[in-house]
Amino acid sequence: MECYLDFYIHNFQLKSCSEFDESLLEKGTSIYEVIRIEQKIPLFLEDHLNRLFDSADLSQLQVNESYCDIELLITELIKKNNISVGKIKLVIHFDQKNGMQEKDLLIYFTPHYFPSDSEYANGVQVGVCHAVRSNPNAKILNSEARKRANNTIAEEKIFEVLLMNHNGFITEGSRSNVFFIRENIVITPRQKDVLNGITRRNILKLCNKHGIDIIEQDVHLKDLLKMDAVFLSGTSLKVLPIHLLGNHSFDAKNKMLRKIMKLYDGTISDYISSKNIT
Repeated sequence: MECYLDFYIHNFQLKSCSEFDESLLEKGTSIYEVIRIEQKIPLFLEDHLNRLFDSADLSQLQVNESYCDIELLITELIKKNNISVGKIKLVIHFDQKNGMQEKDLLIYFTPHYFPSDSEYANGVQVGVCHAVRSNPNAKILNSEARKRANNTIAEEKIFEVLLMNHNGFITEGSRSNVFFIRENIVITPRQKDVLNGITRRNILKLCNKHGIDIIEQDVHLKDLLKMDAVFLSGTSLKVLPIHLLGNHSFDAKNKMLRKIMKLYDGTISDYISSKNIT
């Protein structure tokens, strides 16, 4: 079930999740953000809202709601559902009906899976599939692409799939960004080819702040043999090691990887502390 817990918000109105109509999102175009909730705080909310409005601009869609409007609605939803930890989905849906463009604002808790302590300690298994986003810098719902990725994940019994373009270059995960480590240098695919995730942005900032060498460049499938470690990043995943990518194994306990994990967890703690200051 897409809508989780008791209440959701539809066009500024608080409604019961029993009224949620999943079919609404099957047509038209939807831009969206997925926001992690920790200690009742929506993490990096400002960054998520900036990207939401960027996605609207890139897609030539008009959003009339303000930052303040959306922040207040999210705060209300967290309070009404009385939940401290979870994942909120913010969707602005556009559809042409009778020659008019209609718009729906949806904010709701969605079922989530946060990696286990064991997965953070030992890493996860991922695969590769041939796919590419048509507009990688805009966060737009793509039901068919997600369905194909989910089918691959289910069939191969893996945690995630990395997308590979027609030239054999790895771009990103179906719901994550990807980073590689080689001789203590962090490598990630070029921003123009991926959805620039909020976690990805924070990792780039952390590396620059702490003197960690990081570069953006194309990574070909055959380059995997040169890598010491690989990790995923994402709202739900944070910084998650990969121990097996296809037939290639990697060091999930790589020292540089562990350093980045610790720095990112510290960033979350600092953000929550800043919001709890009265």
